[in-house]
Amino acid sequence: MNSFVIEREKIKTNAKLIAERAGESTVIAVVKGFGYGFGMSEYISLLHETGIRHFAVTDPSDAISIRERLGDEAEILMLRSTSLPDEISALIENDITLTIGTIEAAAIINGIALSKKKLAKIHIKLDTGMGRYGFSPSDIENIYSAYTNFPSLDPCGLFTHLSSAFKDRKITEAQVASLNKVKDELTARGIDCGMIHFANSSYLFKFPSPYGDAVRIGSAFTGRIPCKTKARLSRVGHVESNVCELRWLTPGSKVGYGGACTVKRATRIAILPIGYTDGIHVEKARDTYRIRDVFFYVLSDIKRMLFKKHIYAAINGHKARILGHIGMTHTVCDVTNISCNIGDTASFDVSPLYVSPNMYREFI
Repeated sequence: MNSFVIEREKIKTNAKLIAERAGESTVIAVVKGFGYGFGMSEYISLLHETGIRHFAVTDPSDAISIRERLGDEAEILMLRSTSLPDEISALIENDITLTIGTIEAAAIINGIALSKKKLAKIHIKLDTGMGRYGFSPSDIENIYSAYTNFPSLDPCGLFTHLSSAFKDRKITEAQVASLNKVKDELTARGIDCGMIHFANSSYLFKFPSPYGDAVRIGSAFTGRIPCKTKARLSRVGHVESNVCELRWLTPGSKVGYGGACTVKRATRIAILPIGYTDGIHVEKARDTYRIRDVFFYVLSDIKRMLFKKHIYAAINGHKARILGHIGMTHTVCDVTNISCNIGDTASFDVSPLYVSPNMYREFI
């Protein structure tokens, strides 16, 4: 059976490194995307064991599942702004902190909270360059109004989302400065902005403190952040399968769709019942086409071709090169020089985000 194996101690080690780096800043664990691929229930319980009490999600059902599992011991933030009445109603009923990014959303949430005779906790989101949810920093009058003019809202936070902390210091510093400017303007008007947060995993491990009242951390728990760091984060999770077939290919045989690989010698192959639908060698699609992006894509492909970068599975402690294209549900490995048998375990290092939600998750 194919399974995604998740090492509990590695997550705990990463959590300790994150807490040490964050210092006095509260750590908010971002568990969007099916708990960053680890699954929700056991993952949030494990984070709770490490001392995490604050969580952030982007789906109301995830917020509610955390509330049901951890009860009053969790502070839960819905990261995206929403004006959908059904979502708002469910979030308020479950004491989830909502995000507002428009004055219209503030009015709708206030009305629903008023009808329920509840005080809705909210954080106010600024769009400082991500171009998604949030007030424009220049819209200071509406931001001020969100803090002061809605009796059924309890504004207790102000935040933004950094678009380029993993690669662009200038843009990132400008975003943080924009947030701080709004905070200072509100403070000058007598407003307590509440919890200020902006730092994500890349910012935490790439930039010096201060990090704000809280840091929102997702990928660092997985040990896979998109920037270089000296921190000894442990890469968490690997997919395991089993050798289901062994056979020999004669010289000149082709492997996989399109005949992308031709073996030059007699080659013993192991066939594994696992493929890209399970997350093997899956990566985010190239969805931007600026000139500089295209240049880097091409450069990356040329490097891969020149240096013949291969993909491997691990079988019985040895690297087994993958032959041809990875199929939807099958992968072929060269085991000519590896002693292995039917049923032996093969493992792959994969990003948790791309592992199928249907795959069995085993915490060890």
